Amino acid sequence: MFMFSIQEAILLCIYSIILLLVAYQLFRFRLVLMGLPAPARRAISALPLLAVLMPANGAFEFASAIHPALSIFYALQLASFIVLAFIIFNLIWLIRFMSKPQKKLVVLAVGAHPDDIELGCGAALLRYKVEGHETHGIIFSAGEVGVINPLGIKDNPRKKEAEKGGRVMKLDSLTVHAFPDTKLGSRQDDIKHVIEEVTRQLHPDVVFTHNRHDFHCDHHAVFLATMEAARGVPTILCYENPNTPPDFQPNCYIDVSLYLEYKIKALKCHVSQTAYRSYLEEDVIHSLARVRGGQARIHAAEAFEAVRFTV
Repeated sequence: MFMFSIQEAILLCIYSIILLLVAYQLFRFRLVLMGLPAPARRAISALPLLAVLMPANGAFEFASAIHPALSIFYALQLASFIVLAFIIFNLIWLIRFMSKPQKKLVVLAVGAHPDDIELGCGAALLRYKVEGHETHGIIFSAGEVGVINPLGIKDNPRKKEAEKGGRVMKLDSLTVHAFPDTKLGSRQDDIKHVIEEVTRQLHPDVVFTHNRHDFHCDHHAVFLATMEAARGVPTILCYENPNTPPDFQPNCYIDVSLYLEYKIKALKCHVSQTAYRSYLEEDVIHSLARVRGGQARIHAAEAFEAVRFTV
């Protein structure tokens, strides 16, 4: 019967503790790692396999000289230990030298309907979250008029779709109100009071909202309500969407090169819309981000008109 020696048992315990610490740190910095390009994320996911395969040959020769009968055991153990040490070193570097916000900001995104926030500032919200800030969302209508329902299903799925999108964007909170779709103008005072109450509770540093050029009556009503209710917020950024006319002239750009695919993932949560709305297609989202990025001399960006911008 094969038995471990005391030394081997101690080594296994040390190895297990190191593995748990690495798993904890990877979980702790999962949002930072999520912001990495796809090739880097795939490389990280392959590290456990590389931990066995990469130094296996050299470790096999080293272990054979120590204990020929258990050479494979020692080879795998040593190989894993070497690569785990490398991972730990990089995690220490990440913890020590990653950029930290000088001040934790509170960011509030306001939208008339489900998918408005994702379209206008979804990638920027995720970037704020990854950088250590607090993010919240308010949606004022469940968008019931926008549901194309050939099967005659009575339930409106858009609230649940919005909540799924909020989870992809890692929002700290998302509230979906039940103001009547396409009739928000008649409830502008109530919408203003909601925004005032939220700003009183959260004290946001940044507010994202619709822009003043938007032709959609609901979007324009939310914009006007925000301008009055968020008058004490230091930074107000107005985002664009498919209803935005050419009058929209952005003067603020946020680099979202690392987060664009997560914006697309959040938009794909709106299943009731993706089959009927061409502006939700992946290539359309990519194209707009590349155009805005070109204007800002970066790879991809979301663009805004700044009512106020305070650094």
